[in-house]
Amino acid sequence: MRGYRGQASPDRRGEVVFAIRQPSGEILLHTKHRYEKPIYRLPTGRIELGESIEDALYREIAEETGQRVQLCRFLGILDCHFISDNSAFPFVSYIFYLQSMSGELCPTDTNEIAGFRTVPVHELGSIAQILRGLGSHRRCWGYWRSLSHDIVRHALTCCQPTA
Repeated sequence: MRGYRGQASPDRRGEVVFAIRQPSGEILLHTKHRYEKPIYRLPTGRIELGESIEDALYREIAEETGQRVQLCRFLGILDCHFISDNSAFPFVSYIFYLQSMSGELCPTDTNEIAGFRTVPVHELGSIAQILRGLGSHRRCWGYWRSLSHDIVRHALTCCQPTA
């Protein structure tokens, strides 16, 4: 996609976002080699043309984490429209919550994935703030990426019983 999301891409129709709860109870984040500094965020991956959302989800989880997972629930759809040169291009993110069944991280896409960390669910709001605070050419990208973190945090904390 031009400008990363600035025009329709012939090889993708959206992405999957996956919040994987680790055996510790925390949510997995990753960073990529291409980032100027470590920017940790929820893993995502493309849905290729002709590929089902479910197939893309499990393919991307295998590529980016290597973990065996169990699907807990679908959390929502983030339907964005990127505007460039007076044209709008739709881009859809399907957000899932999963449980790691293995705990071990062994991504097959080691050229892209630079590292992992985990955070408690309530810290996803702080991660979203960091993403929204990125400067320079990552400002809009960071704001867009922050939205899925807000959705996951809200979905996983809004219905929790209070002590």
